[in-house]
Amino acid sequence: MAAMIAVTNARASETLSTQGETGTQWQFAVTPYLWLPNVSGTLRFSPPGGGADASTGPYDYLQNLKFVFMLQGEARKDDWSIFADTIYLNFGRHGSSVNATRGLFGPRETQRSFETTFRGTLIQIGGGRTLMRQSWGNIDAIVGMRYLGVKAKLDASAAGTLGTGSSVSPEVSVSQVQNIFDGFGGVRGRLLITSDEKWYVPFYLDAGAGSSKFTWQAMTGLGYAMKWVDLSLTYRYLAFYGSGDQLVQTLRFNGPSLNVTFRF
Repeated sequence: MAAMIAVTNARASETLSTQGETGTQWQFAVTPYLWLPNVSGTLRFSPPGGGADASTGPYDYLQNLKFVFMLQGEARKDDWSIFADTIYLNFGRHGSSVNATRGLFGPRETQRSFETTFRGTLIQIGGGRTLMRQSWGNIDAIVGMRYLGVKAKLDASAAGTLGTGSSVSPEVSVSQVQNIFDGFGGVRGRLLITSDEKWYVPFYLDAGAGSSKFTWQAMTGLGYAMKWVDLSLTYRYLAFYGSGDQLVQTLRFNGPSLNVTFRF
């Protein structure tokens, strides 16, 4: 499948977005987190002599995940902020349903079970400005850039049915890379649910386009603020939609995330 990593901070909204008055000094936050998304979508491979659309995922974290890294950070001064988010995922072999077309196995379309591997890097960077800060919370407007680097491999020894009724079993192995750059805009912030400002609901929403025909991201959950540390449990959704012969036709990441934010 593909790699997730872009520049939006679907969790930076739980960082410094509303922790009291910001003052005139720079404030910083670092958030290591564990996001366990369901990763699924459609990848379009272009091996010699044909084409193949692979419906991949959902990947099993216990069986398929080989390496993961997730970290985000934020700097804020007064109403202005900058943020970044980085994710790296490496999934091993995973069974996929593949629709092979354009003569890969013969003149007819065939559908067989292949295996795919997926490696992805998501980097998001952006900036924001607080539009509203009230006793109930705050709302920031944000803009930024999201990068998704995807490396996927299709492996198979598949049988295809020819028009004559005979069959062939070609070996198929193709590896492809796509670099996606998308701009985005949206809002983020938090809604306070207790008068002491400790319990809150973080929220994040963005949409954009670029290398992708369309991309969007959303996040919400529940957070608890202490003096120097915030703990939150959120649900995050991130999607990319491509077109033409791009490797990434659709790619979706959605699932829960456990986040620990250190403020200084």
